[in-house]
Amino acid sequence: MTTVATGDDAARVIGVIDQHEPELVAFLRDLIRIPSVWGDGPALTAAAEHLAAPLAEAGLTVELPDSGTPGMPNVLARTGTGDPADALIFNGHLEVYPPSTSWRRDPFGGEIDGGAIHGVGVADMKAGTAAMTMAAAMLARSGVPLPRDVVVLAVPNHFEGGEGTRQALREGLRGAYAINCEPSGLRVLTGQRGIAYVTVTVRGRAAHTTALDIGVNAVARAAEVVREVLAMPITAADGRVLDDVKICNVAQISGGVAHNLVPERCDITFDFRFPPAQTQDDVLRDVRAAVERALDDLTGFPVEVSLEATCVKNPRSSLRVPDGEGLLADVAAAHRASTGRDAAHGFHQAWPDTPIFWEAGIRAVTYGPGSMDCYWDDESVPVEDYLAAVRTYALAALTLGGADG
Repeated sequence: MTTVATGDDAARVIGVIDQHEPELVAFLRDLIRIPSVWGDGPALTAAAEHLAAPLAEAGLTVELPDSGTPGMPNVLARTGTGDPADALIFNGHLEVYPPSTSWRRDPFGGEIDGGAIHGVGVADMKAGTAAMTMAAAMLARSGVPLPRDVVVLAVPNHFEGGEGTRQALREGLRGAYAINCEPSGLRVLTGQRGIAYVTVTVRGRAAHTTALDIGVNAVARAAEVVREVLAMPITAADGRVLDDVKICNVAQISGGVAHNLVPERCDITFDFRFPPAQTQDDVLRDVRAAVERALDDLTGFPVEVSLEATCVKNPRSSLRVPDGEGLLADVAAAHRASTGRDAAHGFHQAWPDTPIFWEAGIRAVTYGPGSMDCYWDDESVPVEDYLAAVRTYALAALTLGGADG
């Protein structure tokens, strides 16, 4: 039988969180100080162990299972032994991007200044990952009976298309609900864009600079492709031009082998963030049409348009949460109870793991501390927002499902 949490239970949990605020802040600062840059197995393992310690001390069952990427474990913890299919899953990631060279602070210092915690990846997403971990630990330490099991899933390889989350689901993780704790500015998100990393390989004919009439310059041809792709409309599967804003970054270009030779190959990688009205197949179709408009002689000098490998293995689908989804109202209510303010709603331009849960039949929403800009010099999250997230996650664990009634 499901236990129903009471107002006294909520007050008790909030009291425990308030009592331990210094510990919660110190936990996040120490997590920032672990340089868990994407791909650094030892540092990511250290970050996983940092999360596992307070969860185990609070009495959760904790494992560090395979994440799908060798040498980098997931963190998987559970509060009880209830029905696995009824659990609430908190989901976040451990890895961060390398800091830029223009940081004015120690990017791994965890410095507090002006009421904010600074550090690379504190928004994307160490604050959210720390908050969900501390919420689960505080719930367990409060002794309040929970309506359902709470599961903490922290992964080291979200940047590989949510590989760790997918691996946990492949290994049998189940649940009724999931809260992805990526940065949302404490907004309850109604959806997100998908991602398509598209590589365009343009070919030409090699020659010496003094024999330009013989050569066909692949870089020059690639420039025409870039111009056309940036100008192209975006379309739905039926060819209808969409009104959505196009988000397309020319992320990487490489070509040529020597300063005095005509390049015979140029590779361009575009980063598309496509709206819910599109799929990655629609993006590929748009790019191929742009190439045909940009270049002639595609028979003699063919152009390849392909998806980056992780987009093939782990497609990053777009998402629009169904209208009337009760989970949105539940998390918004928990936010109001935590902060005293009505929750705003929003839409993520980046890509949390949230669609993975929907694809697995688990209702999911994104809500977390930090700006959705995700990456900037001297990145920071207000301490108040971090603590608000801890409280909101804990209250959501006590009240989730109320909007379904």
